[in-house]
Amino acid sequence: MGLVFQTPIELNDLDDRIKVVDERLILRTYGLPMIFWGYLLAVFAVLFFMILAIKAPLMTVLKGDDQINRILGICVLTLFIVGPSALLAFYFYEKEISKKGYQLIVKHKVFFIPFKTHSLSLENQEILLEHFLDSPNMAVQEQRDGMKGFENRGYFKLIAKNQSGKDILIDRNGRRGEMKKLKSLLDKY
Repeated sequence: MGLVFQTPIELNDLDDRIKVVDERLILRTYGLPMIFWGYLLAVFAVLFFMILAIKAPLMTVLKGDDQINRILGICVLTLFIVGPSALLAFYFYEKEISKKGYQLIVKHKVFFIPFKTHSLSLENQEILLEHFLDSPNMAVQEQRDGMKGFENRGYFKLIAKNQSGKDILIDRNGRRGEMKKLKSLLDKY
């Protein structure tokens, strides 16, 4: 999610997303820009008007005798509950990276509740910066004028290996410089 949710890369006293407490560095991802909240509001407005438009027929179908129509009505009702809830959960996603000495903790939170936590000991290993490029596109292969902006450059991943040798993604970004700064910041603590 590092391509959407940006992680702070420099210490700044004014930034509430980066803290040092008892020699422990704590980084939290930034939220989405306000324009995305406008998109969410527009989606919710459309869903609200859709619900208003189908409320009476949906209630008739749910109270009806036909079993197949009742199941379809339950599916539609479930869609109108689960869809907006999942979309809202995406907006309240947050990743927290915490490091002190050789101990690194990466927490993923939704609605401020941790749902996935990786705890790593970095005693015999280091944080690695890798470049990931699935496949170059036609703009790279043909090298035509005016196509430079359409080239697929991939992105950079900051990873560490856990005790079983599995790669744990710390963060990712399209800019190598930002990942280098984040790596050097994590190496200081």
